[in-house]
Amino acid sequence: MQKKLSPEERANIVAEKRQVKAEVRAQTIQQVKKQRELAASRKKMHSEIVTAIKGDKNNQAQYAKEEKAFKRDDKKAVAARVAEVKTWYESQDKTDKDVVRTYKWKMQEAKRPNYDFSGIIKFENISYAYGVGTPFEHRALDGVNGLEIQPGKITAVIGMTGSGKSTLIQLTNGLILPSTGRTLVGNYQLYAGMKKIHEVKPLRKEIGLVFQFPEYQLFQDTIEKDISFGPINLGRNKSDVVKEVPGLLKLVDLPEDYLKRSPFDLSGGQKRRVAIAGIIATDGNTLVLDEPTGGLDPQGEEDFMNIFNHLNKDKGKRIIIVTHNMDHVLKIADEVIVMHEGRVIATGSPFEVFSNQKLLEKIKIEPPKVYKLAFKLKEQGLDVTKKEFRTIEDFAKAIKETRK
Repeated sequence: MQKKLSPEERANIVAEKRQVKAEVRAQTIQQVKKQRELAASRKKMHSEIVTAIKGDKNNQAQYAKEEKAFKRDDKKAVAARVAEVKTWYESQDKTDKDVVRTYKWKMQEAKRPNYDFSGIIKFENISYAYGVGTPFEHRALDGVNGLEIQPGKITAVIGMTGSGKSTLIQLTNGLILPSTGRTLVGNYQLYAGMKKIHEVKPLRKEIGLVFQFPEYQLFQDTIEKDISFGPINLGRNKSDVVKEVPGLLKLVDLPEDYLKRSPFDLSGGQKRRVAIAGIIATDGNTLVLDEPTGGLDPQGEEDFMNIFNHLNKDKGKRIIIVTHNMDHVLKIADEVIVMHEGRVIATGSPFEVFSNQKLLEKIKIEPPKVYKLAFKLKEQGLDVTKKEFRTIEDFAKAIKETRK
């Protein structure tokens, strides 16, 4: 038999039900408010993106005119380049299939506009939005202007996940085109509204992009074939390329007797070495790396950093690297680009960036270990952050000098 509730108990139950209903109602109102705010924010962002794209039309027209003018002027030099290739061919063995293949490639290149992709990479009024006009619309870059990446330098791009780092570097070799503005690679421009990148092969020969897991790009049945595929596909003499493969294996710390092995028999780290050797084989001027050491053990990470440093210091390659490892940035970078919410908010040397504690806190990036320790010393009254250092030895010297 059910117990009869007292008036007080019944009143309490009614009060509790009313409270629950009120809380549910309040939560519903709050959720509806958030959804409306989100919808308004998306609408505003879409309006800004569309307005920016429309406002960039005149710039796009100007860029197209500049491109046509360059090609018109370059045509005057085509005859001389074609004659030079013919002269070279006359001195070769015309029965050699590799020679004939190389001749055809050289002739194609001679007739192409003679762009120089080795100069400064510049970003002018760049914005980029994914999925414009869809529910997944997202603005990845917003007003990147005046940013320059110098030849012969190691430039690191840092920032939180979603800050626009990967989008930025994909603009360097035409993997994507900007929504507004243009990227200048030397004297070659990649601008919003381009219908086709006609010089995509020479561009990507010079600007090699290595993704986070490049080993997934392997597909040939031997390591030799995989490494040599790129340069042969770009028109180089096959026998010349094959002769260079052992040296490339040595460069990425793999034994020469791996040449005839299948790349799929290797460990993950070894596969990555093969993939990077294949990118290096094209002998481009710039290597762009998106989290190249992801998933590797500390020794593997160290080995790859040494390879990239060697390519820059000994081979003169421009290295652009996206990484979350600030110790790597401190060790090898000449310049650092700091990104936050689709914008470039700072550039400078590793010292200029990592000594700025407020900047690091803003982008929620943990500093290199020595700077982390330096900030703790600063809290204790010993400020060494005005001294420039990269290594433990430099750090110890900075402490000694500051104490004087």
